[in-house]
Amino acid sequence: MTSPSTGTRRELNKQATKQAIVEAVADLLRHGSGTALTATQIAEAAGISRRTLFNYFPSVDAVYSYPLHQVLGTMVDSISDLTDSMPLVEAIIEALKSDDVARLLGQVAHFGAFLRTEGANCGFPAMMNEWQTAATEVIEKVARRYPHANTFTVRVFTHALLGAGQAAFDEWIERLPATETVGMDISPELISVFHSLITQAMETLDEGFKALPLSSTSTMKDI
Repeated sequence: MTSPSTGTRRELNKQATKQAIVEAVADLLRHGSGTALTATQIAEAAGISRRTLFNYFPSVDAVYSYPLHQVLGTMVDSISDLTDSMPLVEAIIEALKSDDVARLLGQVAHFGAFLRTEGANCGFPAMMNEWQTAATEVIEKVARRYPHANTFTVRVFTHALLGAGQAAFDEWIERLPATETVGMDISPELISVFHSLITQAMETLDEGFKALPLSSTSTMKDI
């Protein structure tokens, strides 16, 4: 029988290997190693075989989307204790301050910027779909944290949370100078901007869009 400690160690080793693969991809992008990276390039950079790579990730696109799943999981896990003393959205904003979340957001921004510049030649559409497919994972985590919550409320909250994150990413991409994508060496300052936009997006959810005007002066012909 496998002991809990052995199982934990195995899981930690698995996570470490996945992270090493992600870091290898990030390093390839920083050095401008081609456009659409191949599984062979990634495996060689990570010091593993193609077969091993596909044991950990079903596709190259899955490598790019891994940091997104990690940051969402880390955020939800880190709010468990915080929600005992503060509202959920406030707990999420507090969780965003952690070093782990900041590091993972940097990887999300880095990979997302690369995929956006490559467009349809790489995995950008798949990356954007991850914002939505990740909803299932987050819904399950939030539902476990709040077992008595209305499932529809949990679903609405989760999609609002993910939508706010995607809006922050889209805003960041629009602000990203074209020169910054050369060699994909995204500066720490730009990563900080992305982190700030994510936090602002969560604060907007918390405020309930109070900043929006209650009425509009536009007419149908203006639309």
